[in-house]
Amino acid sequence: MDRFIEAWKKNLEKTKGQKTIDSYVRHMKKFINTTGLNSIEDLNPTAIYKYIDNTNLKPSSILAHLSAAKHFFKFLHKRNYIDKDLYVELEKAIEDVREEVNVRKTPVYPRALTKEEVENILNAVKGKKYEKIYTLFLYSGIRLIEFESLNQKCFYLDKSGILWIKLEPHMTKRHKGRLVPILGASKQETYNATNKLLKWIENFEDNFRIKRGILQVYTDRLSKRLNIDFSIHSFRHTYITNLVNQGFPAEVVKEFAGHSNVRLTIDTYYKYSQRRAEELVRDFMEKT
Repeated sequence: MDRFIEAWKKNLEKTKGQKTIDSYVRHMKKFINTTGLNSIEDLNPTAIYKYIDNTNLKPSSILAHLSAAKHFFKFLHKRNYIDKDLYVELEKAIEDVREEVNVRKTPVYPRALTKEEVENILNAVKGKKYEKIYTLFLYSGIRLIEFESLNQKCFYLDKSGILWIKLEPHMTKRHKGRLVPILGASKQETYNATNKLLKWIENFEDNFRIKRGILQVYTDRLSKRLNIDFSIHSFRHTYITNLVNQGFPAEVVKEFAGHSNVRLTIDTYYKYSQRRAEELVRDFMEKT
């Protein structure tokens, strides 16, 4: 099985980051060792159930291992190492186990910052470089890895006054380029943030360039000092939550956020809200 793992690893290097590659390969090696698979001929759906029954992993870890297995089996099928019928059976077994694990898994939803928390955070860094950096994260929802690759040329203002960030494929987590609008919880908040950012990005290097470690350490200390549980990623959750609350459809939010699929966007952020539902009904009646 080692040669198939190595071939798969080389394939992963074309589309995945090193951290993901290492995790996927580690998961599959554990799968092979646990199930005692010696060759492709031994591969069958029973191996998946056997693996899950003999592991002490937490539900979230099991799901991560299943994702790696699904990717590996798809690779084997695409290269004709296994036939279509076996691949379909393996995929069905994975989905079956996923459904079972998801029932046991307690959902943990990302927490968006409240308006008061955002105000307290930005007031604490007013006039500092961190005010500019936090503002950019809050109104763009970009990931830290994407922020590190930004430069002044990534920003452009359209005719309607909306500021956009163009992320090239090599800058993103999934190596897929996308356009991200600068948006706030309201129209006025959006224009206020846009005006500030337009001024700050004129001198992008001085205003935004910072080492990842320094930014994370500062943010962690500020979180403790303000007694607000937040990280750089909290700004992303807040941005996406604002999009959802403003009524953007899931497929649009998915693209702005750079999620791998719309189901992830829906399952994570589209939780039912009676207040929001009532607002949508009122908006509909006013427009018709």
